[in-house]
Amino acid sequence: MKYRRRNYFINRGFQTEFILKFCGLVALSSVIFGVILYMMSSRTLTTTFENSRLVVKSTADYILPAILFGGTIVSLVTALAASIVVILMTHRVAGPIYRFEKYAQKVGNGELLPDLKIRKKDQFQNLVNAFNNMTQGLSVGLLKVVTVSEKLDGLIDELSDGSNREMLLKDDIKKVVSELKKDKQDLKKALSYFKINR
Repeated sequence: MKYRRRNYFINRGFQTEFILKFCGLVALSSVIFGVILYMMSSRTLTTTFENSRLVVKSTADYILPAILFGGTIVSLVTALAASIVVILMTHRVAGPIYRFEKYAQKVGNGELLPDLKIRKKDQFQNLVNAFNNMTQGLSVGLLKVVTVSEKLDGLIDELSDGSNREMLLKDDIKKVVSELKKDKQDLKKALSYFKINR
């Protein structure tokens, strides 16, 4: 199954902040370029004909309107193009982060299914494998605990059955106690898989 994401704004806050910072960087670089060009041309003169008259101006004053107009147009076009590129790029980061949040909530609610999937071109493929391996390991550990618990329940039921209680012999009691000890060790081993702070 190929997963396609239709919504490109997955985490609006993150993506909007990223776009605004990127566009701010583009605008700042345009302003710096304009200021440097203006300062470098302030020591030269340019001659032009305006309304059939020869005019001598500072080159900086002559190119200032072109710098302002051209800089504004270039900044707007670059900001628009950059916004599209940033949306597509952050989409490959924000999408997996959103899926990780939802998956962590599922695991926190006890759903230990290694079914986390993201698109092939998205970032964090190794993290997806790590999450799936983690839940697989948790499932295996808990399955061992459940198996031992069910076995213990069966032994307890067998011991508490009134008809068997009177007929139990010493050998049967030793056998049941031996099985209980073994099951207790299996349970400890299964629980030792989980490291918790106490």
